[in-house]
Amino acid sequence: MAAQTTFDLDDAKELLKQLENFYEAMKQDWSRVENQWANLRSCWHDDQYQTFEPLYEKLTATHKDSQKETEEYISFMREQIRIDEKRKDRLKGLKGA
Repeated sequence: MAAQTTFDLDDAKELLKQLENFYEAMKQDWSRVENQWANLRSCWHDDQYQTFEPLYEKLTATHKDSQKETEEYISFMREQIRIDEKRKDRLKGLKGA
């Protein structure tokens, strides 16, 4: 038998707000990293570039994966909040009837 759980709407909304702030900061910071990489790439002419460039590409892929996962979690939290708000509205309607 499944155990009943609780969902604190205020905590969920705060988590969503923090996730959205984190996501925006991550996008802005990564944009700066990409700009700096472009600047460095345009003037880097020694053999170390060949060593570092694949590492940067790996970091880029990891960042994109993290960004996508964060987007998915934000969507999930928005949906959970929507469901809970709808449930609470229904309960109010039943109590008022």
